[in-house]
Amino acid sequence: MAAIPETKIDEVRNAVNIVDYIGQFVSLHKAGQNMFGLCPFQDEKTPSFSVNESKQIFHCFSCGRGGNVFKFVMEYDHLAFPQAVAKVADYAGIELGVDLDANRPVEDPAKVAQKALLKQTQDFYHHILVNAESGSEALAYLHKRGLEDATIEHFNIGFAPVDGTLLRSFVTAHGFDYDVQRKSGMFAENQDGTLHDRFIDRVMFPLTDINGDVIGFSGRMLHKPSNGRTIGKYVNSPETDLFAKREVLFNLGPAKNDFKQSPPILFEGFMDVIAAYQAGVTTGIASMGTSLTEEQVGIIAHQSREMVLCYDGDEPGQHATGRALELIERHSRLKVSVVVLPDGQDPDEFIQSRGKEAFQQQMTQTITPLGFRLHALATGKQLTTDQEKLDYIHDALALVAREPDPVAQSVYLSQVAKLTGVNEADLKTSMPASTPVTPGLPATGDEFGPEPPADEEDPGPGGFGGWSGGSGGNFGSSSFGNGNFGSNGSGHTAPQVMRPHYDRFEKAERLLLVLSWRDPEIATRLHQTDFVFPDAPYQTLFDAWLNFAHENEDGAIAGFLDQVPEDLMATATDLAMMTPPESTDEEVDGLIAQIGEKSIRDRLAALKVEMTQAQQLGDKQTSLTLSQQYIELMRTLKARPSV
Repeated sequence: MAAIPETKIDEVRNAVNIVDYIGQFVSLHKAGQNMFGLCPFQDEKTPSFSVNESKQIFHCFSCGRGGNVFKFVMEYDHLAFPQAVAKVADYAGIELGVDLDANRPVEDPAKVAQKALLKQTQDFYHHILVNAESGSEALAYLHKRGLEDATIEHFNIGFAPVDGTLLRSFVTAHGFDYDVQRKSGMFAENQDGTLHDRFIDRVMFPLTDINGDVIGFSGRMLHKPSNGRTIGKYVNSPETDLFAKREVLFNLGPAKNDFKQSPPILFEGFMDVIAAYQAGVTTGIASMGTSLTEEQVGIIAHQSREMVLCYDGDEPGQHATGRALELIERHSRLKVSVVVLPDGQDPDEFIQSRGKEAFQQQMTQTITPLGFRLHALATGKQLTTDQEKLDYIHDALALVAREPDPVAQSVYLSQVAKLTGVNEADLKTSMPASTPVTPGLPATGDEFGPEPPADEEDPGPGGFGGWSGGSGGNFGSSSFGNGNFGSNGSGHTAPQVMRPHYDRFEKAERLLLVLSWRDPEIATRLHQTDFVFPDAPYQTLFDAWLNFAHENEDGAIAGFLDQVPEDLMATATDLAMMTPPESTDEEVDGLIAQIGEKSIRDRLAALKVEMTQAQQLGDKQTSLTLSQQYIELMRTLKARPSV
């Protein structure tokens, strides 16, 4: 197996600022010492995803995911560690000099065989379209639609001829067995189990996954059936192990490579995407002939922080735009805008009538969702009549009132005033009262509010006042990197994050562990005195830190997280986000003493259970021995100085 040298891993990690990398996918704002944004791994309205630039780590206080930049890529792109390093290296422009093919996960052989059959099918149908006499009419149809040969080649468009046995004969001759053919979705099955070509007399558009592998087809009817039977103009492959219509976006694989330069543009259909590509707009994608799905929106959000909607300019297209906006706006991580094509045109009609350059320019003329809704409200209305004008103003002001930004409100009111001829000040006076909820601001409620003050039985670790040992606690004026913040002076309020409750003993463990990561002298002291953390996860993390620090002089926490076991990653990153105040030897002594008390109390609890079991078994000697141990431990506990 090709392994990436540790020195190269360190080089890549140190070359990339995690804020810059994650900022491609998550909108971050400064709050306290950290950057906060909406978690990219789940839908949420209150930001709980935090990035610490100085430590080069991230942590979500809601879902628990965390780590360094490599871990983010592993979670976000579903990659193994070597592939994540390779992706970050590519971002940083660093050559790894290692062949990672041996590290790639082994794919299901059945799916590999199906992909191979579908790739052969794509090549077969494309050959028929461009080279065979049986495809000449389909090729002429595409040319008549304005498609150039280079475009046909780029999209690997093909043709399934009238003869419904050709594909079956072709793939059989190329060694694909019956089971692979049957599962590929390219064949219909008779009652006796025999297979025949599913697509007949159709222009074939290959459908690919995010990696560009063919997973199915959509076929457009070339001729209406002579028997008068009604069939769909477009027919997609059936659902298979590879193809799930709700999760596929046409052209996403090739288009995503250009999303850094230009956001994805969602069109209504394949031909819109193809026409746009031929006109120089390369980021077009389309859903699979059905309404946009939540799964497809999630896939787009995974590839880009923003997107553009460009459906047909006619009335059905604009209604479809409204429905799509409602779905997209529920996905809090996506910023969406709209392009409205004039005169009810679709993209192909616009290009044919106005040219490629005008189309490229039109794609930059975006409006906001609210701007689109105001436009849609006015469509078809006779604003020269009093009643329709009043109806429009009533509905428009109701929309504008939902806009939380006063500046944006003013912009939209100006548009309504210009359209209706009504004074802007009068419109503002007539606007209904509204208390909009601003997306992304912290939620209020007891579960997110400040932790109540510690009582007398739980004063917190000695010498550290009210330090709460975890994310989201009350830190007063200390310099901790997370918790219940107020305003940070930058115009943002950091989120108040729900966190687990830790008793005073576990708080002491967590603080001592974090201090040992920061101060080598504390770590050495604990190691040389054979100190043991009572809770096994903290001891495991301490042992892992000792091993890491022995091999890495810089002791960078981001590098340490590469060594943390997966089941402890959430705990480790939660701890790593903390920035405790400087500690004195006396304060560390207090923590050790408090944790020692926990060990005694844990042993006392265990002895109680053992004594009960011995009594139930009638084992008087064992019961007496355990009782003596219990009494001795109680004396030790009472003799300890208070902490």
